[in-house]
Amino acid sequence: MTVSLLPALACAASDDEMLRAFGEASHAKPFIPAETSKPQPTSQPKSTTKSTDQAELTRLRARINQLEKQQAESKRDKSQEALKRQQAESQKKLAALEAENQQQAQNLAKVTQELKAAQQQAVDAAQRSVPQQSISDKQLAALQAEKQQLVEEVSTLKQALKDAQQQSRALSDMQKNAEALKVQQIESAKKLATLDAEKKQQTQDAAQLSKQLNEAQEAVKRSQEQLKTQHAADAELLNQQLREAHDAAKRSEDALKQQQAKNIATLTAELDNAKKHSTIALPETLPKSDADRDGYTLGQFIASNAVVQLQMVKDVGLNISLDQLIAGLTTQLKTGTSAMRSEEMSQRYATMQESINKGMGKLIEKGYAQLDKQVEKRKTLRAENGVRWFAVKPAKAKLIPEQQVEVSVKVSTLGGKVINDFADDKVPFDSNLPPLLYDGMSLTGKGGAVEGWALAKDIFEREPLPPWVAPYDVIHYQLAIK
Repeated sequence: MTVSLLPALACAASDDEMLRAFGEASHAKPFIPAETSKPQPTSQPKSTTKSTDQAELTRLRARINQLEKQQAESKRDKSQEALKRQQAESQKKLAALEAENQQQAQNLAKVTQELKAAQQQAVDAAQRSVPQQSISDKQLAALQAEKQQLVEEVSTLKQALKDAQQQSRALSDMQKNAEALKVQQIESAKKLATLDAEKKQQTQDAAQLSKQLNEAQEAVKRSQEQLKTQHAADAELLNQQLREAHDAAKRSEDALKQQQAKNIATLTAELDNAKKHSTIALPETLPKSDADRDGYTLGQFIASNAVVQLQMVKDVGLNISLDQLIAGLTTQLKTGTSAMRSEEMSQRYATMQESINKGMGKLIEKGYAQLDKQVEKRKTLRAENGVRWFAVKPAKAKLIPEQQVEVSVKVSTLGGKVINDFADDKVPFDSNLPPLLYDGMSLTGKGGAVEGWALAKDIFEREPLPPWVAPYDVIHYQLAIK
């Protein structure tokens, strides 16, 4: 009987090793594919070759993940099948052990019953004779030895049954681990599906961002083209304005020349008219009658204009004799004749006029240089219509239309000659004001002050200037509001 139990115990031992191996396999962490890093949205468009390589790399990674997943699932399926086969074999062996245990129990009961019968026979034989008692003792000893062996075998069977039950529980635990592993596989599959969905969404987002980036680049390109076109238009407009300003300056210079010629012609005509009607002599005393006083006043104004003309002639560099100028005037006014021939006088006058025109251009350039020196390195508030405006004192608030304010204005030349000076005049702020006064008031307000700088020739059409002001004089316009 002991020999018959050894193969079963050997099988049980091998089953323990196999169950231990499956137990270690069930406790091992399941294979989980490594999460691929999420693609980051790019801020710049990639080249065609780089995009193709990236797509190929992504496809290969997906294929590797799929193969690893299939391999892991194959290993898990094989492990589960082997586990199920081992569990079935263990259950069969457990049933065989239980059956053998029952058989041993029956054998033990039978031996016990035979032992009791032998003991009874021994008691009966002891009552008959001593020799029979000796035989019964030997039989009794044999039966007891056999009983002891049976008890040991039963104990061995019980231990084997206990081991089988432990193996069964281990198999049950392995089955539970397998179920948990299956659940974990399902969760892993869900996570993998989620990752695939996120990866797909990220790919879509990257494509959308790339599309938006391309659209933005196209918009920037269009804006640059529009800006380039606008710059070209602005440059053309600026060139047109410069040409117009140059033409205006030329027209202004021509107008000045015409005005000079007109003034000289008027002076000559007035002198001729005075010569025809009377003989002029310098009064020794102050004129008394109205006619004398009016004639004297007119002569003074004519002379003042002549003084301006003479000053400009002197400024351009012509060298003339003042005494001979007076002699020429006196001779023409008194006699209407000339000590010089008309041809020579006409030729000299044309030459002087040409020299005056050339010198006037240089004087105007010099005036602009003086003007630039006065305003260099200063921030301009406004520059239009030939005037450059600058802030002198900040205002508390800008003026509103029709607002009544007290204004002080002083207009002078760079040399210090005062053209206009008035203070604390109360005026309404509206478009009926003189142009320069309106422009200056629009740039400041109560408590503020501004100043403007310009060349006389650029503002004589917008600002009345006295006849003694030369076109190349620098004008300083000062304005303050209380």
